[in-house]
Amino acid sequence: MVGEPGPIVVAVLTRAPSSGGKSRLFAALGCSPDATLLSALLLDTLDGVQLPGTTRTVLVEPADACAEVRALVPHDVRVVPQPDGSLGDRMRAAMEGLFVEGASMVVLVGSDLPDITPQLILDAVSHLRHDPQSLVLGPTHDGGYYLIAATTVPEVFDGIEWGSSHVLEDTQAAAAKNGLRVHLLESLRDVDAPDDLEAVVAPRTRAWLQGLARVNSQLPTPNSQP
Repeated sequence: MVGEPGPIVVAVLTRAPSSGGKSRLFAALGCSPDATLLSALLLDTLDGVQLPGTTRTVLVEPADACAEVRALVPHDVRVVPQPDGSLGDRMRAAMEGLFVEGASMVVLVGSDLPDITPQLILDAVSHLRHDPQSLVLGPTHDGGYYLIAATTVPEVFDGIEWGSSHVLEDTQAAAAKNGLRVHLLESLRDVDAPDDLEAVVAPRTRAWLQGLARVNSQLPTPNSQP
């Protein structure tokens, strides 16, 4: 008798808000790193990936910050330590671990996608249901990808220059080399620069940006008189 298929897991890779991150974004904004924004990005992302019939898991670095993140996220979100290594190593290990635990599909995203929608997750799941041996990627405007989904661990994480403008292209080439069909989702911005942040409509992230604008409007200009 064939058992029930395993869960569809939406996994979010994140740094704990207190541990920093997005240093280039904060520098460009002219403000100190703020855990409030990092929390807002994570929580808006988790809202956006919530889809009936799936479970959500957050993989955290550093490993000793799981309690911090567990106190922040909804009670039905599982929180586990993120594997060590390069970004490719961590993504591969995260997917391997979830499949070993019984997942039937893994949809892996970052935590800087406040405007991601359940429809995008549904689209990824639908592609894999119709074509289980394929790979689903969600392109970003800068040549990377914001989502990778599969029913087994894909051999597409080695030899990638992470952070370059050709991550998506190189990943597609690796998939083709390994006989994997690739389905591309709608393009989406991750939040890496002020322009990305200003385009966000998700509530927590938008509220943080509006608060920053209010603070900046109250600061004296360099040529203002006391």
